[in-house]
Amino acid sequence: MTMHKRRKPGKAGKKRSWTDEEIAELKRLYRTCSNARIAKLLRRSPAAVLFKANRLGLFKGIRRLRKMGRENVRRRWQGR
Repeated sequence: MTMHKRRKPGKAGKKRSWTDEEIAELKRLYRTCSNARIAKLLRRSPAAVLFKANRLGLFKGIRRLRKMGRENVRRRWQGR
């Protein structure tokens, strides 16, 4: 017989609802800021920011996408 440990109450598995203020801030920042930066400002994970932005139908601006591409290339080629 297998015994499973009960989870202790805490943060694990708890999802914090988005407030109207957080959603407004996400909408304001999403086109021009990185998901990591927004996550830090809102105290959310980058995945939570991405998921909520997708649910709201938000898109990154073309300038931000270009900058992200350059940042990714630079990061990949560093150290080679």
